[in-house]
Amino acid sequence: MNFLGSRMGAVAAILVLVVVYLVTQVEVRRDPRSVGDVGDVRGLAERDDLNLVMILVDTLRADRLGAYGYERDTSPYVDYLAETGVRFASNRAQSSWTKASMASLWTSLSPIRSGVRRATDAVADEARMPAEVLRDHGFLTAGIWRNGWIAPNFNFQQGFDLYQNPFVRQAPQDVRREARAGRIDGTDIDLVFAALEFMRVNRDRRFFLYLHLMDVHQYVTTDEFAVFGTTYSDFYDNSIRWTDQQLSAIVGGLEQAGLRERTIVVLVSDHGEAFGEHGREGHARDLFGEVTTTPVVFSLPFRLDPGVIVDAPTQNVDLWPTLFELLGVPPVEPSDGCSRVPEMLGDPTPPPCRDVDVAFLDQTWGRIRAEEEPLLAVRDEDLRIVYTPKTPEKSLLFDLELDPGERDNRIGDHPEAERMRERAKQEYERAIAWKDAPSVEMDEMSLRQLRALGYVVE
Repeated sequence: MNFLGSRMGAVAAILVLVVVYLVTQVEVRRDPRSVGDVGDVRGLAERDDLNLVMILVDTLRADRLGAYGYERDTSPYVDYLAETGVRFASNRAQSSWTKASMASLWTSLSPIRSGVRRATDAVADEARMPAEVLRDHGFLTAGIWRNGWIAPNFNFQQGFDLYQNPFVRQAPQDVRREARAGRIDGTDIDLVFAALEFMRVNRDRRFFLYLHLMDVHQYVTTDEFAVFGTTYSDFYDNSIRWTDQQLSAIVGGLEQAGLRERTIVVLVSDHGEAFGEHGREGHARDLFGEVTTTPVVFSLPFRLDPGVIVDAPTQNVDLWPTLFELLGVPPVEPSDGCSRVPEMLGDPTPPPCRDVDVAFLDQTWGRIRAEEEPLLAVRDEDLRIVYTPKTPEKSLLFDLELDPGERDNRIGDHPEAERMRERAKQEYERAIAWKDAPSVEMDEMSLRQLRALGYVVE
């Protein structure tokens, strides 16, 4: 069944989208939510009417958003959501490559444990995905995505009643802008249109809607939003400003449908982007902070005044344990993550989450016949090691308190160097959570689609 409805039945959705898009051209609009407090956050688990909308902006690094201290006005709407919601101030993704990172986000396991590390790897059938859990708890589950690395052939569709790529140019011409840059067909406007239509059709049902946006990854913008310059880094900022507008349209759609005060909206990302900080541009090549530090913002059915900032270091694997607790859903095991609800509530004695985060990258992930070249990054309190299992002596060690930009390699003289090498080795040798890691043979069409994203897959 297509829950987005037929094209003939979408006239009302088109009108809604046009209205929402025009309304969101204004920087500030009336927020229909009432003001809530910690007691309301605690009470979310008792409600049986909550929807969940998870918006993943591919390739969005945290420090390019105003809410995370960026001086440019790239993200006025995201900043507002953070100011009136919950912002996780120091979050890391588990890889700098989409498929490995997304498998970790969905399973709450590091890539070492999820088994999704190379181009042909797929999520295990045995994995109990969040969409499966929420479907079992009465949610209608839908995913709308534009990145081929999370396509159904890699098992990311598990638990979704609807899981589809939006039709290219689905949105009406009235709301289109001529896109600049980008290598894949369409823009995120197509996804926004599909999302708004889904909300319209299913406004009377309890739903979980996952939206995976790609325009930042593709550096898509328009003349209207190309305001920051013409360098590689400027184009990236322009695309964030453009995408911020799409996020406003999505939340505006919830408001138009009367759903805002019973919907949790979550903004996350799978990885960041490098601009020469360590001699490279792009992502999926290393594990430095610029490609692993990502935003997490929760916008609740009510406004928080002031908003909550969770300062403790967190990881993407913490996302679903946190959401499950907020929704009153039992946690799923196995898990490398930890619920952060106690910190959201200001609990002076939160549960003992490990002050450790882990990221992994197989540097030959796209060369299907090449031998694995693993790279593992482990942060333990203020120390972070980038560990090379095949050549441990070439590992890098950084003291993040003194060197947050990871420029001063202390592997040769730091007294904790050997301990950190051993710590990383232990993480690397952890067992996969499933009996068998499935592998997918990719046809030429799939390879062409993935190459269109800018990846080298051979």
